Parts: sequence; structure tokens; C-alpha cells
Amino acid sequence: MGGPDPLAEEEPPPPEAIDAAEELRTWIVAAGEDRDPSAAESALLATTAEALGRYTAGERSAVDEVDPRALGGLLGAEGRAALDRWDAADHGLTPRELRRLGEVALAEIESAPSVRPGGHGGGPGHTGEPTGRSLPGDGLDRPLDAVATLRAAMVRRAARAGATSGDGGPPLHADDLRYTETEPTGAAVVCLLVDLSHSMVARGLHEAATRTALALHTLVRTRRPEDRVLVIGFGDRARTMTPAELVEHDWRRVPGTNLHHALHLARGYLRRHRGTRPLIMVVTDGEPTAHLGEDGDARFAWPPTPRTVELTTAELDAALAEGAEPTFFLLADDPRLRSFRDLVERRRGVRVVTADAQALGPLVIGHYLDGTDRPR
Repeated sequence: MGGPDPLAEEEPPPPEAIDAAEELRTWIVAAGEDRDPSAAESALLATTAEALGRYTAGERSAVDEVDPRALGGLLGAEGRAALDRWDAADHGLTPRELRRLGEVALAEIESAPSVRPGGHGGGPGHTGEPTGRSLPGDGLDRPLDAVATLRAAMVRRAARAGATSGDGGPPLHADDLRYTETEPTGAAVVCLLVDLSHSMVARGLHEAATRTALALHTLVRTRRPEDRVLVIGFGDRARTMTPAELVEHDWRRVPGTNLHHALHLARGYLRRHRGTRPLIMVVTDGEPTAHLGEDGDARFAWPPTPRTVELTTAELDAALAEGAEPTFFLLADDPRLRSFRDLVERRRGVRVVTADAQALGPLVIGHYLDGTDRPR
């Protein structure tokens, strides 16, 4: 996260959905030609056809402008079938819906008394080392660049004098002010590792984990753009996930809790963002039961083999050695998980927090805010 909003930079529609939308557009155009629609119906058909045209050109969010219920009465049976085929081909959430889910999740979590509102205490964080560039603007807490300001004033006065044969105006104008660009301070990179195992569903924890991830994405996107956040889901294997992929994950019964692979992916991401504060947050209800073999295939065993534990703790130790700050949010309390908790708590720099479905969101968001604001 950070920089451009990844939910706004939407993925293009699936090819089968584009074909279905083109077919539906054909039926809508035909409906306007074959019948005598009212002015309101004509406007609906025209705006729908236009939205479908943008959709087939790659603007997936145009789906929000199509009202299936209103169209149902204007299309024949075959037209309604085309509408159903389009809906089935692109049944995923739109960027607008995802943003709304994240906003609602964050608002619910922030309503908890234990969570303070997000936002760096010192503002956007422009008090770091100078980059060598000068920027116009309101200054915020950037230092004034006197040389660049003087240069801008001279250029303005010379241009005005040449254009008007006058004196070039006042010696200094507000638009002349230039500020020294500085690198953000306190920027953090957060890897949220989410257990995708079926036990999360069996215990009713998967929805809380999803809401927490959406809320964290929303918080970073809207209030902490200098930070980065990456979600890594782990079952028998680990993979990076977008907010949409996490929401649409079907939590299939796949054996394995491959924390070894998840930590490995997190380390790779953190290494690509050196110079920022590296945070790893693990959300799980069970101890590691899988690891990656030397051939890249997942190895699963229950109870966990010593090799799984060895490789997982080795990845954790490597992350610690590289400066990462790991926190485990444990969502269950059983003997084997307690044993794993004892193992990781022996490592200096690791925090372990006991949570449940209700407390998970406030705990994760609160830990992120505290972790990014407190000094290292």
C-alpha cells in the first residue's frame, strides 16, 4: 500500500465477462430499437449501454452503474439470460464495494474504546533528510528553501516585466515560496500474515481476520500513505493477497499452516523496503504444521514434525536479525499452541498477544498505531 490506491487501480474485467457484457449490450441496443420505450426507459437503456461500453474497454467499476432490477422489465427472456451470464462471469466485488467494506470495518474497529484514531502524531512526516528537491505548497512542517524561493520570485518578476513593461510586481509573492522536500520519517512496512486454514472457519475466526485486514488496508490508504501494508495468506502454502482475494477466499479445507513460507515471503517484501520500520503481524489459531521442502513443495504433517518447527523458527530468527518486529496474535488456547507460544516468546523482540474474534481488530489496529508511532 501507499502511493496510488490499489483499489482504485482496478483489475480489468475477466475475458468471459467482457464477452457477456458485449452480448448484453447488443440486447440493450435492440430493446431500444424494437420497442417504443418511454423517455425514462430510453435514458436507462442509453446510460446502461454506455456503461457497458466502458466496462468492455476495461473500466470494471462501470458495473456499479448498471441496475439489473430496472433492466429486467425492459429485456426479453434472452436478454435477461445475457444479463445473468454477465453477472455470473463477474461476480467479484467492485473497487467501490471493497472500499466501502474497508471503511465500515475500520469504523467498527475504531469505535472500540481501546483504539485511538489513526494518523501520525507529527503529521504526514516531512521532517526527514532533504532529498535535494524543492516543492511549492503550504509548507506543512517542511523547511523553507530560501534559494529556490528567491529564484522563483526572480523568474516571476522577469516574466511579468517582459509581458507588461512594468516593474514585475511585488518582490515576493506567496506563490514564490518553495520548501525543501524531505523523506518521510517513521514510515513503516507492515506484513499481515493471515492463517487461511479450515480451523479458522470452524472456530468462527475467518470473518474477523478478513475485516481486520480490510480495516488495516483502509487505514494505511486513507491516513498513512507513507506506510506500506501487504497481506500474506498461509494454508498449506503462502501467497500474497489483495483485499479482493482475501474477501473472496473460500477457505477451502486445505491441510497445513505453513507459517514457514509466509515468513519467507514477508522477509522478501521487507527487504525491498529497507529504511522503513519493518513490522510483521501474524494472525493464527494453530501452530505451524507445514513447511516448504528444498524442492519447493509443501510438506504437511500432524502433529508437526521437528523439521517444520525448525524451519519456521529459523525464518523467524532471520526476520529478527534483519530488524523486523514480529507480533503473534493467537486466536486459540490449546496445549500444542501454548507450546509454540513458549517457543517464540523466548526470542527477544517477539511479542505474543492472546485474542479472540471480537478483540482481534482493535488489537491489530492498536498495535499498528502504537508500533509506528513509538520510537524504535
